[in-house]
Amino acid sequence: MANDGKVKSRIRLTQEQLDRVCERHVRFVEGRPNGARANLPFFDLTGLDLSGRNLTGAHLAGATLQSANLREAVLDHADLYGADLRGADLSGSRLFRTDLRGANVRGATMEGATMVEVDLRDGSFATKSSAGELKVVGFEPGPADMSSAIMANADMARAKLSGSFARQVDFSNSRLVGARLDRVDLRGSNFTNADMQGADLTGADLRGARMDGAKVDQTDLARAIRNDDDAVRHKAAPPPPPPPDPEPAEAAAIGIPAEELSGLLRDHMLWLGTGGKQGRQLDLSGINLEGADLSGKILTLAKGSGVLLRNARLKGAQLQAAKFDGADLRSADLTGADLRGATLDRAILIDARLDRANLGMLTIKAGEKVMRASLVRARMAGASLAEARMKGCDLTMADLTGCDRAGADLEGAILEGTRLGA
Repeated sequence: MANDGKVKSRIRLTQEQLDRVCERHVRFVEGRPNGARANLPFFDLTGLDLSGRNLTGAHLAGATLQSANLREAVLDHADLYGADLRGADLSGSRLFRTDLRGANVRGATMEGATMVEVDLRDGSFATKSSAGELKVVGFEPGPADMSSAIMANADMARAKLSGSFARQVDFSNSRLVGARLDRVDLRGSNFTNADMQGADLTGADLRGARMDGAKVDQTDLARAIRNDDDAVRHKAAPPPPPPPDPEPAEAAAIGIPAEELSGLLRDHMLWLGTGGKQGRQLDLSGINLEGADLSGKILTLAKGSGVLLRNARLKGAQLQAAKFDGADLRSADLTGADLRGATLDRAILIDARLDRANLGMLTIKAGEKVMRASLVRARMAGASLAEARMKGCDLTMADLTGCDRAGADLEGAILEGTRLGA
């Protein structure tokens, strides 16, 4: 079940203490001195006022926020995995790609909220939060619970709700284009005038739901449970395979001893020096290297799909043409690193330091590489982006001051609050 708030040893903050945390977090987000990320997992924030606060990227996994005031708060990319938001007011708030897996938002008011690509899936299958923090042993929130919540006029395009509880939710006039509603219990919910075009309704229980004026494909609707006969047939049918998730893999990464890593790096150097005749190409795919020191290391042509390098030190590292698709590089230090031609599709570089790094284009046999990544709040002052293909990158609030952007392609990139000064 979703978080019911019953976790031992919660720390209770006063409003004054919480205000100070929020002020330091804003300085952290803006890259100003004396800033610190809001790191409040499992804290008791019941009934406190966070209205209008900028909590982008805050860590609030498992926190109790019952009846809290979060009106017009900015919670983009925040970690609210398993949080208790029962009765909270999030009217007009922003929750772009916010992690709410397994959260309890029963009876919450989210009217007019922007919840594009929010993640409200079942949290029982995750071993980590999306930000990489390990789950607390014994804390298993299970399916997200949205029952009786008010989500009228909300923008939930491409939201993920798979396997969650959402009985008697008010989705009227909401935008659910491309949302994943498969296997969601939506009995008695109100979809009046909602835009549900392209939504996945496979196995969604819509018995008793109001669909007046809803925009929905009849083909999609046919996959849902509309009556008791449908429910019987669906129960008898084998469960369909879950749709592929475009996000980086959430399975727990496997760690390796430092001595073994050193050996892999030596083998890679030999492989590079002999043109592949000796040694072995470095493959860090799926490995947990959180906090590792790889400063100055030569990782040219290395493989690292899904590698966890959060808070890692990669100052001056050589990463030319490395394949780091889906890598987690949050808060990593890549100052002065050479990333020319590196493949970083779907990589997460939120809060990463890329000052004076070289992300320019490198032409090799495979042709030009394209960089699509999340670079929210990344510090890239003085970096080289010459000829870089950054179509679709999220550069929200990133610092590109003094970057060489000659020939860079930023078409379709998100540049909200991005510093582009000379």
